[in-house]
Amino acid sequence: MVTRPRVFRPAAQQSRQQQNREADQRRGSARERGYSRAWDLASKGHVRNDPLCRYCLLIGEYRAATLTDHLYPHRRFEGVFWIKTYWISSCDDCHVGFKQRIERKGKAALDALAIRLGLPPL
Repeated sequence: MVTRPRVFRPAAQQSRQQQNREADQRRGSARERGYSRAWDLASKGHVRNDPLCRYCLLIGEYRAATLTDHLYPHRRFEGVFWIKTYWISSCDDCHVGFKQRIERKGKAALDALAIRLGLPPL
């Protein structure tokens, strides 16, 4: 039976699992990041009122939204957490794929996305 070769990792280097665990600890819990019970209720209400993923609609697909995304990440843009104009109904796939790629491109890409969604840029 063919086996996979062992991964070379210097003794001082942490495994990917250890790195992820430490990153999660630095990040803090959802409550520590500002996601309170009030947010939970507001988010559920938003998805109930706008049940389709807005990002999927851009490409002509119809998928159910499962969460409320902040178009502009509130950890980078102060004061946008409770601005409902920038709340976007999203499916999980778009939130972890498409939206993350846009965020990595910076504010200009987020502004262009806002315009495509029919929203005023921040």
